Amino acid sequence: MSTGKNPGRHPAIPATLRHDRFVAFAFASAHLLLETDDDGRIAFAAGARCGLTDRTTEDLVGQSLFDLLPAEEHAFIRMLLARLIEGGKLDLTHVVMRTVAGQRSAMMMGGCRLPNHPNRCFLGFTIASGLTERMAGRCLPELKIFVESLERRLSVAGVAEHDQRLSLLAVEGLAGMPASDAIRGDVEAYLLSVSSNGDAAVRLNDERYAVLHNADLTREEIASDIGRLLVRHGADDLCDALHVWQLPVQGGDMPLSDVARALSYTLQTFAAGRPGALGIADVNSAVVDMLQSTIGRVGQVRRILEQRDFHLAYQPIVNLVTGKLHHVEALMRVGDSASPAEFIAFAERVGLICDLDLLVLQTALDALKAAHDQKRAIPDIAINLSAVTLNSPLMVEQLQTVLRPYGIIARKLLIEVTETAAVHDFSGLNQTLDRLRRMGLRVCLDDVGSGTTSFLSLNELRVDYAKLDGRIVRGALTNSRDRAILHSIVEIARHINIELIAEQVETDAQLHHLRQLGVRYGQGYLFGKPSASLSNLDQGMPSRPARRTGKQVSWE
Repeated sequence: MSTGKNPGRHPAIPATLRHDRFVAFAFASAHLLLETDDDGRIAFAAGARCGLTDRTTEDLVGQSLFDLLPAEEHAFIRMLLARLIEGGKLDLTHVVMRTVAGQRSAMMMGGCRLPNHPNRCFLGFTIASGLTERMAGRCLPELKIFVESLERRLSVAGVAEHDQRLSLLAVEGLAGMPASDAIRGDVEAYLLSVSSNGDAAVRLNDERYAVLHNADLTREEIASDIGRLLVRHGADDLCDALHVWQLPVQGGDMPLSDVARALSYTLQTFAAGRPGALGIADVNSAVVDMLQSTIGRVGQVRRILEQRDFHLAYQPIVNLVTGKLHHVEALMRVGDSASPAEFIAFAERVGLICDLDLLVLQTALDALKAAHDQKRAIPDIAINLSAVTLNSPLMVEQLQTVLRPYGIIARKLLIEVTETAAVHDFSGLNQTLDRLRRMGLRVCLDDVGSGTTSFLSLNELRVDYAKLDGRIVRGALTNSRDRAILHSIVEIARHINIELIAEQVETDAQLHHLRQLGVRYGQGYLFGKPSASLSNLDQGMPSRPARRTGKQVSWE
């Protein structure tokens, strides 16, 4: 018996219910709904006040959308509305609103146009927290923040299978233009308007930018759009100096974090160089090649770390008065290279130095444990740890986790702190160094007197030793400036009770000069080259010297 109903069709939905459903769905994803004309004048408002009015939401009707924004955000919003009017839809975009109390509020704004409602923009606003911070109307000011957000976006893109591109932009000569601030403001507003979520653009320097955006936006379109902005400002001459390059952001099987590291390195190289420096006709291909090469190098570093495809060489450090061995420095060697300086510098620039530091630390500890198990005497070992590693609370916890199982053996380590030029929080670093010293480790400040380690680091950091940069050790006998720097460091170290270790001691004349100054320890070819084995350094070992506290410390 038929019921008269068609099971393949839904019953008719009353118009009021359809309307209510649309309203409900809209408010399910937005706190505030606004309808504006093409100039931004509000014709309808509903939802939460979001701090934009101190009375009712309806009081927003008749106001301009721009009254709710900081002045610096106006150009950006105008470009967003223009894109909405032209394309009919606006994806969720990070905007900065201004509350009635004068505070800045981060929101996500989306919008659409309806065919039967011409000259109307329908906008939804959602209060957002935890967004990447940017100034109103401005691109992100720091590459580090951009790369961190880039990694998060890549993770989301990988899940959603969104195809995105990273465009690099240079306007050579912009910094010298009289109207450079106004031009830069419009350029940044444009880049934000095309970027993913409205905050995926970064200023690399006064003339260079990077922006992450959907793949359907070509570099030719970007160049054309910005060219029109330049002409509008009367900067026609800059159109010929405008360059846009575009990079894919997929990394194949590489972890997204490593893709982000490769992109960061490429952006740093781009910010520091000149477009013409790439030296070939198809500059865009050169930038893509640069990224692919960097991705390959990051992958190579990662493989070396995962497979521990490196070894340590040990160079003696002796007492300049007695000639006896004091300790050795563990120097990393990769492949057949005599020096890993380029490898380490690259690891630092792509953010893998912390992983490298922990592996070198564990390798040195394993060597100490092997000697202990074989009941062989073995010298104390100095290893290099970057200040970047020591300034990271997470890495310090991992470092302590690595040290803990070795117990008293770990007390034979001396930590050489490198790259202190990157330190901005000496107090925080001192707390880390104090924790290591309480665990029985001694601490040395590396490369004192070089361009990367200043007198400020020597004065601010609580260490047991300081290492004199080899350049001033070599130059002190012939160069009055190097000699003055060396004498100053020796005097400062004497006053703050820090022992000095001279690097690259190669002649008897240098040794004699250092002894006269009262430098106690030295390292260099005069005393021995790095050796791949500790076996020839384990005979006739002197007792471990007393630390600054005056207490005799014994490994046994």
